This record gives sequence, structure tokens and C-alpha cells, in this order.
Amino acid sequence: MEVLGRDPTTGLILHDKQLDFINDTAKRKVICAGRRSGKTTGVSVLAARGFVAGRRVLYAAPTQEQTDQFWEYEKKYFYKDIATRNIYKNEVRRVLDRGKGRIKAKTAWNAETMRGDYADLMFFEEYAMMDPSAWNEVGAPMLLDNDGDVVFMSTPKRRNHFHKVYLKAVADGVRWKAWHFTSHDNPYLSGSALEEITGDMTDDAYRQEILAEFLDNQGAVFRNIAACCTLTSSSPGKHKGHRIVFGIDWGKHNDFTVVSLFCTTCGEEVQTDRFNQIDYRIQSGRVKALADRWHASGVAESNAMGEPIIDQLQAEGVEVNGFMTTAVSKPPLIEDIALAFEREEAKWIDDPIGNAELEAYERKVGSTGRSSYSAPEGMHDDTVIAKALAWKAAQMGEAEFRWA
Repeated sequence: MEVLGRDPTTGLILHDKQLDFINDTAKRKVICAGRRSGKTTGVSVLAARGFVAGRRVLYAAPTQEQTDQFWEYEKKYFYKDIATRNIYKNEVRRVLDRGKGRIKAKTAWNAETMRGDYADLMFFEEYAMMDPSAWNEVGAPMLLDNDGDVVFMSTPKRRNHFHKVYLKAVADGVRWKAWHFTSHDNPYLSGSALEEITGDMTDDAYRQEILAEFLDNQGAVFRNIAACCTLTSSSPGKHKGHRIVFGIDWGKHNDFTVVSLFCTTCGEEVQTDRFNQIDYRIQSGRVKALADRWHASGVAESNAMGEPIIDQLQAEGVEVNGFMTTAVSKPPLIEDIALAFEREEAKWIDDPIGNAELEAYERKVGSTGRSSYSAPEGMHDDTVIAKALAWKAAQMGEAEFRWA
């Protein structure tokens, strides 16, 4: 028998799985749940409670549709106070403000849109579909001043970065705490609705989307990630006289520029750099400084803005080749480094963002039978491409690099 309870703040009747995570005092909550299981409704209640308690609440989701759903929930809960102007509402900015409390809902496919904000109660909706930097680089610093709370909720996407925070919460069980429930655990989801959702699902899709299972990455591009990604950053002094190469994937606004430096003598990645929101002129200067420090040559993606930056680097004496990424050139590039992981031919830096991108990377086969490779929607592949280009550079002879 389900234990049901009415929430005093919103008036909603909640099922026992929702009540369990809403009422718990953990500072870091991780909710792994199936579709239509009630996780979004539950966190909307938790957000409403925080708002009434005077907290600054920030909700972030990777799609507009998800943000809209949460926003409609919150407006419904407080419609009387909104109508009487006891609560200020800004529809454009998705803000409710009552003086001592605030709710803000943002679409944050790109985590950078969250920068500059402040919160002491934060929600990441469908975190498995978001870039891990949404928490690692943007969200976590926001909570430092007063040790705020965060809630991660998502349906799994195989064993990517959401799986990691879930395992951390399972292992901790106090400050970090995990919850798991399936679509079947929602007593308000009718059998006909569940049948409609699951009608065309494969067995794997049913296990992931309905039972909220973290599936093995049997269809993933990269294997042996844990065995290969074991290093920390090194220094030039430890690789004196060695041949160092680099790979670069460029980005500016939504994507990141990532540089992977690799020692061909040792067969290991020695340093990475990852940044965005930086002018291209500054990016080229940053890359030149790295190349000079390591006496490195390398390969950089030449698509779009890449070509003029490469020209600038070559004019400044950096040995760098351009690589034009196309539907034809990309598959062998990825397959070469995937094979290196399979054979454990090289060691790479153990980095949460880079590891998550490797784990989540996908192969798709089109109607022509040709393979294509990309990150899942809502995630980046910048570190994957940078490593792949560094590995390509490692296979090239020194005479193959272009000199200014």
C-alpha cells in the first residue's frame, strides 16, 4: 500500500517515493527515476518549500519544454499571491520574488548561461543530458558562500557523469544521498498511459527509461576508460628530450576549446587545457604558450574559425597541421583512438569531464550503413576530439608537420 501525504505548501498529494526525498535533510540529493515517475513534480514541491522559507532557488534544465513545465508548476502553486502582487512575477526572466525568497527557472543546455547567478538551493533537471560542467565548474562555486543544497534528478543515460554522482551519493549516504524509483512506482500513472509510453520501446530502452537502470556501455565507442585514464597532469621537466604533440578542438561560446598534450615517448597524456568565452586572438596566444612550454607540435581542427587561428600560429612559429572534420574524415579519426583505448596502448589524464565525454560518446549507423560519431544531445565532445587529434599527431612523423 502506497503511503500518500498532502504537502502543506502546495496542496499536492504526493506518493511515498516523492515524500522520501523531499523530507530528507541531505545537502546533495541525487534522484534516478523513470519517465513520468513524479520526479519533476516532487522537486517542484521542494523548490516551493525553499521559496517560502526565504531561499534563493535556481532551477536549470537542458530543454525549454522542461523549464516550461517547472515554471507552470510554480506559478500554479502561488497564483493567489501573484494575483494580489504579494509575489512579483517576471514572465520573461522566469522569476518569482517575494523579497525574502526567489525562484528562477533557466534553460541551461549551455552551462555558461548560469554564470553570474546566485542560489542556495539548486536543481539540475535531466542532469544526464547536461554538460557535467553545469555542476563542476558553474553550480558548485555558487553554493560555496553558505553551503547551499543541490538536487540532481534524471533518467539515466547509460553510465555517464550522472552515473558518477549517483554512485557518489550511494557511497556517502549522509551529505550525499541517492534515490531510485521507476515509472511503476508512480501510483498516479495509469496503466494505459504507461502502455502508451512503452509501446515501441526496445528492451534496453525500457530498462533505461522506465526502470531507470544504468545500462552497461556495451554500445559505447570507448572501452577500458577506467584502465586508460589514470594519470594526473605532468610537467615539461619530467619529459625533457621527449617528443610532445598536441591536439586542439576549437570553441568560443557554446563549445569549449580543448588542448590535449601527449608524450609520444612515454605514450601518455601530460596536460590538458579547457576554456571558452575567450577571444580567438587570446586563444592562439594561450596555445602558443603551451606549445612553447612543451616544445610541442600538433594537429588542430581547421573547420570554421580554426583555419585563421592555425594560420596565426604557424606565422608565430608553431608547428601545427590543420584537420578538416567531415563526415568522411571523422569516423577513422575516432576509430583510431577508440582502438587505442581497446588495446590500452596509451594512458590519459583522469578528468571527470573528459571521462564523462568518453563514456557518453555515441556511434550511429545511417541508412547507407556509414557510421557517424558524436556526443549525445546536450553534451560536448571537445575533449574527445582533442584527444583524437593528439593521438593522430602522435602517429605522424616529425617531418609531416608544417613549419612557418
